[in-house]
Formats: sequence, structure tokens, C-alpha cells
Amino acid sequence: MKKLTLSILILIAALSIKAQEVATTQNKINLNFKVDMVSRYLWRGLLLDNNPCIQPDLSLSVGGFTFGSWASYGYNSKFPEIDFYLIYEFGPLSLTVFDYYNEDETDLSSIKYFTWDRKLTGHALEGTIAWNGTENFPLRALAATFFYGNDRDADGNQYYSTYFEIGYPFNLSDYSLEFFLGATPAKGLYNNSANIVNVGFSASKDIKLTENFTLPIKGSFVVNPAQENVFFVVGITLQ
Repeated sequence: MKKLTLSILILIAALSIKAQEVATTQNKINLNFKVDMVSRYLWRGLLLDNNPCIQPDLSLSVGGFTFGSWASYGYNSKFPEIDFYLIYEFGPLSLTVFDYYNEDETDLSSIKYFTWDRKLTGHALEGTIAWNGTENFPLRALAATFFYGNDRDADGNQYYSTYFEIGYPFNLSDYSLEFFLGATPAKGLYNNSANIVNVGFSASKDIKLTENFTLPIKGSFVVNPAQENVFFVVGITLQ
């Protein structure tokens, strides 16, 4: 697991150095902002918030780089999530570093944002490699590993929780559909042992409300075989 994490970090560093050689002065800077409203916060087969949530996403893109912040605020939730991410895209491949962070609104002093000690921090850093598919080969794949921070066992040791996912998107009529399957290879955040943790399909569609405004809606049916849980989540996007 440590070798996988090291490989991810080396690849990210190498590509970042290469990207610095490309002049960005001629690239246009794009600002993106959207807000998702979902019935529940479900992530990789894990139910992180059973309440309806508002999830804003703000990002800046230039060249192949995107830097942004994403958050989730649940109705009556005591543990809102505030994340940062840095993405580098080159063709159908992308590399991402995530900084996941949860507040504890019951005691704001219990988890200090600027504490970065490996065994005390509330931050969890993750590196991902994704193949996002092409027009002729739409199959997508993801490999993700937590490598620092709040992904620890009872003794404070890193789990290095790892997750793999494949998905196959396609269109049917005016719907965008996708079948997906996700698994973890070892004990960690996702399960107490290697297992399939995320199987399902999603459907999305843009509903035209006026001449100039459409409302994207999405529904996902998800099964977590390892925990024997089933979910149906719906959401809309404002942007």
C-alpha cells in the first residue's frame, strides 16, 4: 500500500514539473461555480450524512490545472465538510490531490484547522489517478489512496485506505446514464476487509424550464454489498 502511495506522489510531482514548462500567460482563466442540492450525502458507497445537503463547488481553471474548494452542509448536521482540491488534466487522464476536512460544530476547538500533526490533524490527504474515458472508449477508471492525516486506526497508524472504481457512461434518449462498481483492496475507511463497496447506476437529465434556463437533475441507485446497505439519492444542480 505504501508503494502505491509513493508511486502516486512521484507521478504527480513529475507531471507537475513538466506542466510548469508550459507557459500559462496565453491560457484563459475560467471561474466555475455551482451548487448541488442532494437528498443525502452518499460517497463511494458510504452514507456520510443522512440529511438533505447543500454542496457548493467553486474553482479556477487555467491550462490543465484546476484549483477549487468543495463543501457539504447538511440540514441539522453537526459535522460539515470543507475540502480543497488540485487537479491536473492531460487528455483523458487526470491527477488530483484532495484535502478533506470535517468541522465539529459541537466543539469547534476540538479539531483545529491549522493542526497538521499526522496523528492529530483533522485533515485527510488523498491522491487519485483517473482515466476519464474518450469518445471511442468511454469506460472510466479511478484509483485513490489516502496518504496522510485523518485516516487512522485506533492506534493512530495510517490505514492508507484505497479505493478503485470503474464506470461505463452512455446515453439513452435524452438521459445520461452510468453503471459503476467500486471496491477496496484492504481494511480501512471503506470496510473492515477487502470487498466491493459501491455498485449501482445513475441517470441525469437537463430539464428545460425557460428559454434560457435548464435544471440538471440526477438520481442514483446504489448498493454497498460489504455493508448490505442500499440507497437511492436524488439531486439538482444550480449553476
